[in-house]
Amino acid sequence: MKQAFEVKDKALLEAAELILAEVKAIGADEGETWVSRNALTELYYELGKVSMVRTVFSDKVSLKLLKDKRKGSTTLNSFNPGDIRLAVREAWQAAQSAAPDEAEGIAELQENLSFCAGEEQPNLDAMYGQLDQLLKDVRQDFPKISFDSIGIEHNFGEKLYANTNGVRLSDRRGVYQLSNMFMAKEEGKTSSFNYFATVYENPSDRVCKESRVRRLLDESQRQIVTEQFEGSFEGDVVVTPGCLENILAFVAENYLEDGALISGTSPWKDKIGAQVASPLINFELIAEDPNLPGASQLSGDGYVAENMPLIEQGVLKNFILSRYGAARTGLPRSQNSGGSFVLGNGATPLEELISGVKKGILMGRFSGGSPSPAGDLSGVAKNSFLIENGQVTKPLSEVMISGNLANMLRDTVAVSQERENSGYWLLPWIRVSGITISGK
Repeated sequence: MKQAFEVKDKALLEAAELILAEVKAIGADEGETWVSRNALTELYYELGKVSMVRTVFSDKVSLKLLKDKRKGSTTLNSFNPGDIRLAVREAWQAAQSAAPDEAEGIAELQENLSFCAGEEQPNLDAMYGQLDQLLKDVRQDFPKISFDSIGIEHNFGEKLYANTNGVRLSDRRGVYQLSNMFMAKEEGKTSSFNYFATVYENPSDRVCKESRVRRLLDESQRQIVTEQFEGSFEGDVVVTPGCLENILAFVAENYLEDGALISGTSPWKDKIGAQVASPLINFELIAEDPNLPGASQLSGDGYVAENMPLIEQGVLKNFILSRYGAARTGLPRSQNSGGSFVLGNGATPLEELISGVKKGILMGRFSGGSPSPAGDLSGVAKNSFLIENGQVTKPLSEVMISGNLANMLRDTVAVSQERENSGYWLLPWIRVSGITISGK
């Protein structure tokens, strides 16, 4: 919920105002700070029992000051006035020896706003109930699944951005998150590890009723005994939503974000308004959506974030540039520099999307190093299945895939009607042609 600027925890505002006063007093031209206070309540299950329940409180401060475009910055974990004054002096000393950078600056004055969502206090009874229900549901419906660990946590925090231009923005938010690692076991054999994470606001929800969770658990049970194939072929890869999130993160880093654009290595650096992907690709960064409680409405550089299209019907619309990245490149600052990934659903039912594959794989997870600056990637397709003549057949041992990120988006030939939602992202399945798939 958006509202007029207000900070509930006055210690945050006092710390921020002291920092800015000290920044001005020491002779800096400009300064900014992020101040936050968090309470993390964790319920942790491993080795068949609850092993830990705790609440951890943390205070965090980061600050930056500029003098003649020379930057000094530091972080600390204290709101103590003496510690703050010392930190400002440390940042000032760092600025004296820094090289000037004309792109440095701070957020311009804008409407000062606050955002709030979720519960401040954790519901421990509901967290225990959710864990117990998940274990019961899995034992009943997926008896071969064994959890290595399950973590359920409630994270409540208030954060404040303030700078010497008069900008004041705050966010007060409470969310729950469940994450885990699991495998399937039968007669001494095991599948490879898999995992899922989901963020939400209601801890009474039955996690095992989510179609995404049930699919992952079912697939693990089917992957206890895997097979290999000889040689290599060029075929189609059906990318699952969770794996697609990983691929899109690579796309953002290699083609759209500060680093690639400042260095000039992005193949898309001059492609705004050009067709860079299949017309089926509609890719957005989301700052606010009731179905995505993991989305953030404040950017990391002191602005209110907005929902922003990146690619519409295959046409590149925006980069993901911070204030600094924009100043370095001469391109516009983005309305959103780090929100949740959303890919629009397509017109093809998932069953039909798979049935169109003559030979390929259903890829559940990708494990590999970072792609090259041009987007070339090679790695292992994990938790995957062979697709033959439109049918998902045998589970595969680790197979290698290689391709290029830009080509993958360009060669996307189908996008599913169905999408899955983790609370952080909302994504469909895609079918990509022309990928090299290698066995042993």
